[in-house]
Order: sequence, then structure tokens, then C-alpha cells
Amino acid sequence: MEKRLLGAGGVVGCGLLLVLLRLLYLVVVQGDELARQAESQHQQRLTLVPRRGAIVDRSGEPLALSIPAEAVYLRPRKAPSDLIQRASILAATLNISPQAVHRSLASSAPFVWLKRQATVQEAAQVRALGIPGIDSMETQRRFYPQGTLAAPVLGFTNIDAQGLEGVERAYDRDLRGEPAEIIGERDAFGRTILTRGGETSPRALNVRLTVDAGLQYLAERELARAVQQTRAAAGTVIILDPRTFAVLALAQVPTFDPNFPARAPAEARRNRAVSDCYEPGSTLKGILAAAALDAQVVRPEERIFCELGSYRVGRHTINDHHGYGWLTFTEVLQKSSNIGVAKVGERLGTEAYYAYLRAFGFGRITAIDLPGEIPGLLSPPHAWSRINLVTISFGQGIAVTPLQLACAYAALANDGVLMRPYIVHEVFDAEGRVVKANSPERLWQAVRTDTARQVVGLLEKVVEKGGTGWRARIEGVRVAGKTGTSQKVNPQGGYSARGRIASFVGILPADQPRLVILVAIDEPQTGVYGGEIAAPVFHAIARQALVHLGIATRPPLAEQLQEPTALPLVPSLRPVASTSAVSSSVPAADGEEPNFIGLSLRAARALAQRERLRVRTSGSGYVVHQAKQHDQETGQPVYVLTLSFTGEGRP
Repeated sequence: MEKRLLGAGGVVGCGLLLVLLRLLYLVVVQGDELARQAESQHQQRLTLVPRRGAIVDRSGEPLALSIPAEAVYLRPRKAPSDLIQRASILAATLNISPQAVHRSLASSAPFVWLKRQATVQEAAQVRALGIPGIDSMETQRRFYPQGTLAAPVLGFTNIDAQGLEGVERAYDRDLRGEPAEIIGERDAFGRTILTRGGETSPRALNVRLTVDAGLQYLAERELARAVQQTRAAAGTVIILDPRTFAVLALAQVPTFDPNFPARAPAEARRNRAVSDCYEPGSTLKGILAAAALDAQVVRPEERIFCELGSYRVGRHTINDHHGYGWLTFTEVLQKSSNIGVAKVGERLGTEAYYAYLRAFGFGRITAIDLPGEIPGLLSPPHAWSRINLVTISFGQGIAVTPLQLACAYAALANDGVLMRPYIVHEVFDAEGRVVKANSPERLWQAVRTDTARQVVGLLEKVVEKGGTGWRARIEGVRVAGKTGTSQKVNPQGGYSARGRIASFVGILPADQPRLVILVAIDEPQTGVYGGEIAAPVFHAIARQALVHLGIATRPPLAEQLQEPTALPLVPSLRPVASTSAVSSSVPAADGEEPNFIGLSLRAARALAQRERLRVRTSGSGYVVHQAKQHDQETGQPVYVLTLSFTGEGRP
């Protein structure tokens, strides 16, 4: 009996020993690995991506926002068999083609997207259909409430809210923000039932531009009008503050709607101000004048013989549009004599002229905070022949970007100091705290202060009666500037027989410069000269810009009536929409619901007051969501508006 008990006890003891050894093995040897497996089965790490930050103009007007959207997806294997018959209903609900739905249903993949950026309302309507296998997840949609306004500056994003062009690309890291990671507890079915570690929510930063939306609007309006009237191929306008080199406006035609970038050709999406170069023509004579006067090889009152309109340089002949005899150097600029500046350029010499051109920023990028900038074309001095020196004196044989030329004239207006231009004023967080900012950055002194002021004075003569730029005059304001007419270079070599670029770049007020405005019209069909094509556009923009900035008073009524316009001087900016897929905040017509999406708090309240509507608001920034409710006591409609700087806070 005792032997049996001892035997049974031994077996049990061995079993317990084996269990203990197994337990020790699992705890000591495999403990860490098993803990990791358990954690992976019961926990899930979730990455929260913040809403992309907003882009606003210098006064806070919204130019780019991220608003809530839903990504609607389909699991074909879970879809009902009759979904093909319901495809047309599904397509109509999502505003997509039935063919797209059929392609999704025919997919062999276990997961397909039906619409990546559906509106919240569309997704809710799809869920209301109750179709198995179809669901949605929260995402974001980039919305440009001002439509085409400043599109080349803003750029655009792809469907994953990644910046591809413009400020969206240059400041993509700030606008995207840093994602936050949280841990979610999962049940046996893999569903998240509890989250922890999410005390820090992801935040994106916002960008404030130096661009003035009012100036941008009138620059685009006047440029579009000029391109249409002259039947030109394209046009560019740049407005700079010469005291800081901040870009106040940058307009181009053709342009595009950043809400639908794929609908526009690549040439319309390209920022011509920094990525295209052209021969500046006679606008470069102002820079030649600054170099020659600074080097003291000519005096303003010195008389130069202009060869009666024809000047031989080796095997080449330089011509003027008019046959001038003796002209002072001041008159050479005023009449824009090629021969006069050619002779002064020869006095200056290759090495000195090249050094001055480099000092004014030609042949190098301006380093503006925009992508795609090119340095232009400026050959090294050892490659210059005599004819190269002569032609570059009047703006042929050199290629500049519009921004380079505007900056060179801004240096003249800034007492000869060249600075780095910039388009972003500051980057700030959701609470308005500035994270980083651009400030005026002095590069170097291109010419002496007295030389710069002297040249600005000479350029005032160009705008006076008898000068080539007289159409740029503004009554009661001193204006300095220079016209330019340049031949376009053929891709096959040589110059185009008909292609011209008419340009004007001006400084105003000339005695206390506040603005530098460049206008370039590409291939106008109603004329070729900068004085007749570009100078009037400068006049129209500059006159209104002075009023907008409070530098000058509104012109007399008689003068306003002489220049009819269908649009207000400085518009009340409102978001515009190209299709129903993009929200619009234009006041509602009778019987229609108003749309506040994209408006600032002030603009939303103004719209509500104008339409006699009641609103309740929460948050700060710009309206990202609106809901219509009814007051329980009066039954009157009340619009509940949710505001955010980044599109967060969706109810």
C-alpha cells in the first residue's frame, strides 16, 4: 500500500515538477515574447493624422482650408448580389459615374475605394442606404474658398493632402503637422473598445502670407482684362513692397482653380513669376543706368550722339525706332535709345557691367520661399564679345525671371539695397502663437544710395510727357518706371519674327517708394510696345492699389467714370465654387440655404446679418461645419457653425 502511495506521489511530484519547469520556461525564457504576442492581440497602435493647416492672407482672409470629408469604400465580397441593380442610385448619391461603381463591383480586390473625398452629407446618405459592404472613414478635403485667387502662389495638394506646388509644397511639413500615436484596446472581434495615451492630439500649423488678397484680386482682374483686350497669350503681374521685399500680389494668366488642379494644363499651374525667364528688353536700361552712374562713366546731363538711328558694331547694326541725334543721358532713358545705352555700356566694360548685373541679382535665384525658381541666364564675362556687351546693355542676350526684374527695381527704390523676397509672413499654431516667421533680410548694397535715388529721378522722366511710359502717369503721384519691348527667342534658335513681350516696371510714389509693380504681357496682338500695352495696366493697378493701401485718396468721380469697371475697387472677398462638389459661401438666393463654409467668424456674422439669419458659433478660425436647427420656443431656424483653423473639431 505504501509503495502504491509512494509511486502515485512520485508521479504527481514529477508532474508538478514538469509543470513548474514549463512555467519557469514560459515566464523566464519565453516571457517577453509571449507578452509581446498578447499585447499585439489585445492592443492596437493607432496613428492620428492632423487636419492640414490653413493658409491665410496678411489680414487673415482664408485662402486654403481643410474641411471634414469621408472616404467611402466597398468590400466587394460582402456586397449584396443586387448591388449592380442599385449602382445607379449609389452613383447618384456620391456624384460619380455608374461606370465607376460597376468597375469597383467587378474588382477582385477585397477592398476598393468608391470615393476618396466625399462630403459628409454624401457619406451620410450612402450609409442611410443600408447597403452591406459599404462604409466610410473620416478624412479631409483641401478647400480653396477664393477659387482661382492666388492659385500659382498657393499651389495645390494631392488626394492624400500632400502639398505638390506653391506654398502648399514649400511649407508642406508645417501644414501637415506631426501625427500622434495612441494605443487602442481591442475585443475578441478586433474592435477598438478603449483608447489610452491620446492626451496629446496631433496639431498642424497654419501659414500667413504676405499677400494682400485685395491687391491680388485687382491685379488678377486688370491683368485678365488686358490679356483679353490685347488677345495675348499670357501675362504676369508682381507687386512688391520695396522696404521689405514682401510679395503683396503675384498674378498670372492663364491660371487655374486649385480645387480642381487636374482640369488645368501644366502651363496654367506653373508659377511663371519664378519658373519662366525672358529677355527683359529696355526695362534693363534702368539697371544699366544705375551701373554706369555708380561707376561714374556718364553724367545725367552728358550729351551722347545716337547716330541718327543706326550704329555699326563690327558686322552688326544697332537700330533705334526713331533716328535721334544728340541726346542727354537722361533723354536716352526717356526716349529708350538702344544706341545711347549701347555706347554707355561700352564705356562701362564687360567685367564691370557683369559685376553690377550680379549685384542686382541676375544670374542667381532670389531664394524666395516658393518651389521651382530658376536663376535665369547670364553668361560669364569671358564669353562676352563686343556685340554681347552692346546688346545686353539694352536687354538682349540675357534672360531674367519676372521676380528677378521686380527685385532689381525694388533695390533701386530701396536706396540701392537688394533684399531677399518672401511670400510667407509667419507660421502659427491653432492658438495663434507664432512658431516661426520671415523678416526682411538684407543681402547687399547693389549701388550707392545717392546713385539709386538719382536713377529713380531719371526714371520719373520716362513717365512724363514725351517719355515712352507716359501712359503710366497717375495724377498727383510721382511715378518712376521703364518700358520694355523684347523679342521672344525661338526654341529652334534666333528670334521670333512676331512674338513680343511688352512690359513695364514702375516705382511709386517715387519720392517715398511703397510699391514696385511689374507688368509683362506675352505676345499681345493689338500692339507690341510696353508703353502702349503694359503701361496702361500698370496705371490701372497702381491707381487702385494706392487707394486700397491708404497711400492716396480715391480719384475724382469724373476720372472713375472715364474708366468703367463692372467690379468694385476693392472687393468684398467671398469664397467661390466651380461646381457643387465644392462648398460656396455666396449669399443664398430666395428659398436656398446659405453656406458659411470657409468664412471667418467676422465674415460669417456679416453674412448672417445681411441675410437676417440667426447663428450660434463655437471655436475660432474659419467655418468648417454648419448645421441647421430650430429654436424650441420660436421655431425659427438657427445655424450652428463650428470654426477651426485646421478643420478639426467636427461635431
